[in-house]
Amino acid sequence: MTFERIADDLRQQIRDGDLRPGQLLPTQSQLMQTYKASSLTVQKAIRLLRNEGWVIARQGRGTFVTRSADFEDAFEKVAGDLQQQIYSGTLDPGARLPAREVLAEHYAVPLNVVTNAIALLAGNFLLRYPGELPGDEVYVRDWDDHGFATQLTHGRLVRKIRDGSLARGATVTVDEVVDTIGGDPESADQALTFLALEGRMKKAHQRNGSMAYVVVGGEFGTEVPVAVQPVDELGEASTTPPKEFPAAGVADLTYKLERALERIEELEERVERLEGRDAN
Repeated sequence: MTFERIADDLRQQIRDGDLRPGQLLPTQSQLMQTYKASSLTVQKAIRLLRNEGWVIARQGRGTFVTRSADFEDAFEKVAGDLQQQIYSGTLDPGARLPAREVLAEHYAVPLNVVTNAIALLAGNFLLRYPGELPGDEVYVRDWDDHGFATQLTHGRLVRKIRDGSLARGATVTVDEVVDTIGGDPESADQALTFLALEGRMKKAHQRNGSMAYVVVGGEFGTEVPVAVQPVDELGEASTTPPKEFPAAGVADLTYKLERALERIEELEERVERLEGRDAN
């Protein structure tokens, strides 16, 4: 039997309830014996069902008929992993993503899961489409995109705080962030400001009058705010009680608002270009 006919038969078994959501599919050897087909033919049939969302593969456990919750888990897995690859530098700014089919095969998820994950990251200003509309080509945004540069710098600094590269009490300046991470001073300053709003850093003046940022915490809910003395300043500690850090939601809303305004400007420019084409 061809792989399409095998896939058709398995689909019908799922529709009829012979194969129920969450149930383990027969092994590859069992399917080869049942359908008198080669290993390659069975693999192609399973790949087709996986791409269509009928089944989902779990590493080391086998292939299962999908449940509604599987799509949510798979979506979070793909979007989260791609985001971390961007933050870690595995996917460099300006890099082209592998084809959706390749990503679907890599993550063992349906194509629509990959498409939706990419759309989410594009909406969050981490990925971009080269044309006016989403297409097959998808790229990581470049450093010259201010919104992306700010978000990437913020994400990489958070990673350094989490893994201990920036330990509690460590100080950084805007210039040091640009030298070690990249981007421009404006994006670095904005990323550091967000970290201060989130309670992960605190501003401190240096003797030369410049501004530094001191690491005061890591994950939300795991650190206790502490009073941090200004860098290189001498004298008795201030008796003024430390202020409460703003809630994380403030930084998140501020960031999303700025990104939304930038997106609106981009859309307005596209509309103007399209209207100009129509007029010609």
